[in-house]
Amino acid sequence: MNIKEPFKWILYKLGDLHSYPMLKRIWLAGAFLFLVLVIVVADVIPERIAVEEGAVSDRDIIAPRTVSYVNEEKTKKLESEVLEGVADVYDMDVAVLLKSEDQVNGIFNALQNVVNTKDFSTMLPDEQAVLKHKALSDAISIGVSKNTVNFLIYADMNSVENVRVSTITFLRKYLQRGIHADEISLVKKHLAIDLESAPLNQEEKEAAEDLLKNTLKPNMILNEKETENRKQAAIANVEPVRETIRKGQVLARHGDVITNQQIVMMEKVGLYRGQVSVSRFVGLLIFILIVVAIMAAYLYKLEKNVYRDDKKIILLALIILIALSLGKLAYYSYYLAGPVAAGALLAAILVNPRVGLIVSVVLAMLYGIIVEYDLRAVAFTLVGSMAGVYSVTKMAHGYSLTKTGLLIGAANFIIIYSMGMLMQIDDYQLLTQGITGAIGGLAAAIITTGLLPYLEHAFSITTPIKLLELGQSNQPLMQRLLLEAPGTYHHSVLIGNLAEAAADKIGADPVVVRVGAYYHDIGKIKRPYFFVENQFGVDNPHSKLSPTLSTLIITSHVKDGLDLCHEYKLPKVISDIVAQHHGTLLASFFYKKASETEHGECVLEKDFRYEGPKPQTKEAALIMIADACEAAVRSIGKPNVSRVEAMVRKVIRERLNDGQFDECDLTLKNLTIIGDVYIRILSGMFHSRIEYPDSVKEIERKKDKDGNSIRELSAGSSSDGSDGGNREESLK
Repeated sequence: MNIKEPFKWILYKLGDLHSYPMLKRIWLAGAFLFLVLVIVVADVIPERIAVEEGAVSDRDIIAPRTVSYVNEEKTKKLESEVLEGVADVYDMDVAVLLKSEDQVNGIFNALQNVVNTKDFSTMLPDEQAVLKHKALSDAISIGVSKNTVNFLIYADMNSVENVRVSTITFLRKYLQRGIHADEISLVKKHLAIDLESAPLNQEEKEAAEDLLKNTLKPNMILNEKETENRKQAAIANVEPVRETIRKGQVLARHGDVITNQQIVMMEKVGLYRGQVSVSRFVGLLIFILIVVAIMAAYLYKLEKNVYRDDKKIILLALIILIALSLGKLAYYSYYLAGPVAAGALLAAILVNPRVGLIVSVVLAMLYGIIVEYDLRAVAFTLVGSMAGVYSVTKMAHGYSLTKTGLLIGAANFIIIYSMGMLMQIDDYQLLTQGITGAIGGLAAAIITTGLLPYLEHAFSITTPIKLLELGQSNQPLMQRLLLEAPGTYHHSVLIGNLAEAAADKIGADPVVVRVGAYYHDIGKIKRPYFFVENQFGVDNPHSKLSPTLSTLIITSHVKDGLDLCHEYKLPKVISDIVAQHHGTLLASFFYKKASETEHGECVLEKDFRYEGPKPQTKEAALIMIADACEAAVRSIGKPNVSRVEAMVRKVIRERLNDGQFDECDLTLKNLTIIGDVYIRILSGMFHSRIEYPDSVKEIERKKDKDGNSIRELSAGSSSDGSDGGNREESLK
């Protein structure tokens, strides 16, 4: 089957939906999204692998994609380690010191009361001792030893005071420093050692030690709330332990005993028991919808002519699908060689460069999904595509797709190499990757060259490349024009150069203007000698014809040109210029000549006008004006700048007043700019000659006399002078 046929079939089927434009758009959008999903996420449903922990693998299990995930087990272990390093928060309880001091002071106050009571004065010493001991023991709320009680009762007041002061001093020392609950036992064990430095005798030290052991209490209280807050803050600062499974990584080898960790890895890549990652699928769908919506919004807002053209929308969708498919194929081998830029090139050439730029962005974003979110691949795809779009915008000036491929390759190499340096990839690997990317750029240009003719034909699009080919002098039709109507050929080349100079100034397509000018008078091949520029040393045949017949012959070169366009399969943009370059102008000379006959009152103006249509584009209008101005200026006897300017302004004004520009988007400002350009160029082309010597002047006079006889007879061969004759007369 011819490769062109599927495209025609698609267009034919879509034509059935012509009666339902909204339904057609929905159908197109749905089909496009489905195909993009198929290409981008073709591996979203993995093969089914059902293994159990402890089972023996019967094959090598390979990761189908690159996945980064959080290792829960390692993360929890790290959190536990961090929590162990978080110290508990304690608050000092001041009341413990006050209470302990009160207890110590209470003991010595009770001792004072016992010693000073008179109830024991009448008793025997042994009875006094027993009763005093009992009374003091009952008064003390803490469990001090019997020896300490006896010491306090029988010791002198200085010793008792020493014990009290030392006890209070050490009590404050310990409690002001703070005692944790788990430290109290250790502190009590070290009391005897710490009291060695006190100025006490042994009995006093033992009494003070006993009192301290019974009054010292932990005064550092755990602040549970603050401790928990600090633990939570510490956990929050813990980075989850992320691990990456690379595409192609062996998760389990044949004969391995399957571990829990291997099962976890299979789950993460979506292999375990044939899982389908719903979240991954939905996320990708949303992302693709957003990308497509951005492109649609751009076209709707800034490229309305493209947005409203179903054929161009289908073309863009097809280009994107082709480019993504190429990228997918490249990814299976080596993604850095992906010729995705071919999509941007095709869009820029077949639609326009601005659309090519948005397609570059779309392709880069979608290709990022295919390459598992590799930033380098996204970057070189975007930059390389934009460089290619920039290059093809210069095709009017002779750029080729070969140069475009070199530019894309260079851009790919620079981006891959520079970003590889940031990633600290070794030099050899980096150089290899850069060269691979450059090859991908060249491949994009080659693929574009191969696909371009088929897409051009299938969608009836004329590209600058095609136009440049048609503008070559070796084209068959151009060869015929040169050989059969040489005067018309040189006239057409001159018109092309003239009109192209003004095209850039008013935003018209210079390539279309130049090539359209080459072919605008192609119909004169049928009857070349009826047009003055091809009359070399022969009589003007119009002198023997009626005005009506002359008009019919002259105006028929438009229809003859259209026939040749059809025969040689010239693009529509060229045939439109052929049809429109005279608009509905009046063959004024023949109309005036017919009006002066005896039946002049019966002459109708419409019978002497071209069939049209009027120029529909800036390009056709430019050629109409250039055609008339060149012929008119050529007819000026002694041209100078002022005469040339007057003639050019007159030609433009007459066509404007005749309504020839009513159906194209030329503005008055555009007409002024066109006039300025044509005046400048024509003034340089048709300048006055220098005076020749007498002998030469005589020869020139004879030649001029013969030439004038021919031009006078052919004065009415055109309404605007573009077809020969007395140009000034035809413009009156």
